Amino acid sequence: MALSEKLRELRDKQNWSQETLADMMKMHRSTISRYETGKAIPNYQTVIRFAEIYRVDKEYLVDELNQLLPNVEAPGFVLKEKLEDPDVGMILQLLQDEPDLKKAMVELHLMHPKRKSFFSDAITTFIKVNKKHKDKM
Repeated sequence: MALSEKLRELRDKQNWSQETLADMMKMHRSTISRYETGKAIPNYQTVIRFAEIYRVDKEYLVDELNQLLPNVEAPGFVLKEKLEDPDVGMILQLLQDEPDLKKAMVELHLMHPKRKSFFSDAITTFIKVNKKHKDKM
């Protein structure tokens, strides 16, 4: 059963409206709708929160999430940049060295384009500020 179907089924079993669940999850009702229709994929922390609210084993939902998220280590992964590009090599090394950053980048990739743009701009700004004030840190 797909994650979206499980989420809908769990909510229906509780006889909750999407609005009620959204209040409990502290998110907008339309986000619940997108998760339940499969139009959006919740991040790991959100899936864990669903499991807590529904009082089900987290693996029941996490296993489905793992099947939905892209597996960048799979043999079928296609890298669009040339490996000769030294920047790409440095980025790949950074992602190997920092698994939390890798997870965050996957979540960033799955975000709505406007939200993705916001966080990309924020990251860029933090790096520029760091360069400007590195003598103060």
